Amino acid sequence: MKRVGPSPLEVYKLSEIPLSSFEAAISRNGDAFQRQTPAEYYRCAEKFHEAISRGTDPWSVSLTGKDGFPLEVIHETACIMRLIRGPRSADAFATALWASASEAGYRPSTLSLARHLARSGAYGRVPQLRRVEARFKQLVSTARDADALTVEGELQYEQGHYEAAIRALQRALQVGGGTPAAAAAAASFEWKPYCELCMGKALAKLGRHDEARAILEALSDAGLVEADVELGNLLRVSDRDAAERHLFAAASKGRADMFSVLSEIALDKAAEAGQDKALRQESLRWAKEWSKLGDPRTEY
Repeated sequence: MKRVGPSPLEVYKLSEIPLSSFEAAISRNGDAFQRQTPAEYYRCAEKFHEAISRGTDPWSVSLTGKDGFPLEVIHETACIMRLIRGPRSADAFATALWASASEAGYRPSTLSLARHLARSGAYGRVPQLRRVEARFKQLVSTARDADALTVEGELQYEQGHYEAAIRALQRALQVGGGTPAAAAAAASFEWKPYCELCMGKALAKLGRHDEARAILEALSDAGLVEADVELGNLLRVSDRDAAERHLFAAASKGRADMFSVLSEIALDKAAEAGQDKALRQESLRWAKEWSKLGDPRTEY
C-alpha cells in the first residue's frame, strides 16, 4: 500500500533539535526542570527516536519499564520540547511524549496534551489521540479536578461556547479553593491564573466588559503578561490610554508583537488628529518607533 503523508522519521527529526536547544529551553525557565540534567532529558528524546527508527509506531512507544524513564521525566521532556522555538519536529515530539505518559496513566500529561489540542484547534481531529481525549473527559466528569475543569473551559472557549466555558471555569474556581472545604485542593490548582484569564476572556466575548476588566486587571497586577495583552485588546476603544499602558507592559515582558499593536494605535491617533499637525506628527513618530521595536531585524 502506498504511504500517505510523511514517514515518522520525517516528522520526528531529532537532528533539528540538538542538546543545546534543550539547554536553552531549560535555562529560560528557571527552576522548572531540575529533576534531571539537560543531557538526561535529551536521552529520553533519543530513546523515543530510537524506537521509531526501529519501526515502532510513534503512538505505541513505551519509555517506562526496565531501563526506561519515570513518567515525570517523560512528561517534563515533552514540556521542554514544547518550549523549543523553531523546529516543527519539537511540537511533534511533545505531543507523542505526552501521549506516551498519558497512556501509562500520568494525569499531568493527559491534561497538558488536552490543553495543547484545545488551544491549537486540533482537539477531536487526531484519531490517534482519542484515548487521551477520553481520559481527559473522564477527569472532567468527576467535577473535582480544578485543572481538568480549566482545560474544559478553555476548550469550550476555543469552540465559541462562552457560556459553557464560564460554567466550567466557575466550577474549577469553586473546586480549587472557592470554599473552605476546597482549601486543600487550592494548593494543587496549578492553572488557576489561566482559569481566571479564560474567565475574563469569555466574559469579554459576552459583552460583560466591567467584570472582565476587573478579573484581568487583578491578573495584570499579579504579573500575568497574557492579562495585559487581553486588557490592551479589551480597552482599545473604550480607554485607549489604559490599553496602551497594558500593551507596553506586555511588550516589555517579552511580547514584542504588542509593539506592532501600539504602532497601529499611534497611526489611528494620527488619522484622527485632523488639523492638529503637531499631534499628527507626534503620533506618526511614535508609530515609527513602535514599529521598529516590534521588528526583530532592527539593530540598535
